[in-house]
Order: sequence, then structure tokens, then C-alpha cells
Amino acid sequence: MEDYPKRKYALLTVIAVQESSIQVTDADGTPYHVRCVPRQAELLRPGDVVIVNQATPAESLTVVERLTTRGQRDGCQYELSDYRLASKAEPA
Repeated sequence: MEDYPKRKYALLTVIAVQESSIQVTDADGTPYHVRCVPRQAELLRPGDVVIVNQATPAESLTVVERLTTRGQRDGCQYELSDYRLASKAEPA
């Protein structure tokens, strides 16, 4: 299992969105490809920032919530799993 953001309240920024996965970066700029399952119908978009609400290292799963541009939680939650480190030189 690769290391991934597992601290509660860690912030992740969405860099790119594919069909069933997204690319995010953590506060250190480390990029990850992750599987994203929305708990609501609204999908994440590049530039969205999410905050970690719950991390389950045994399952490599984090539950995150999207933040508004003012830094407030907006209620839209997502399950992120299958974290894979992405190359910093890799296109988004």
C-alpha cells in the first residue's frame, strides 16, 4: 500500500478528473491518482478543494468533503480509495 493523505482535516486539491478517478495533490504538492465515489450526485471539478473527514488506513480509504471558495464545507462528500502516487511530470 502506498502512502496517502490519512490525517483528519488534511486538504487536497483536485487537479484533473477522469471517468472514475481524479488526480489530487496534498499540501506538500505530492500528486495522487485516486478512485472517487461521490456520496451525492455532484462530481468534483479541477480546482475543487476537499478536506479529509475520516481516514481508514486498513482499507486505504478516505472520506472527504468539498469546501466552498470561502473555505466552508458544502455538504458534498466523496469516498477516495486506491491511492497511487503520480509522477509530478505526468500530465494531469
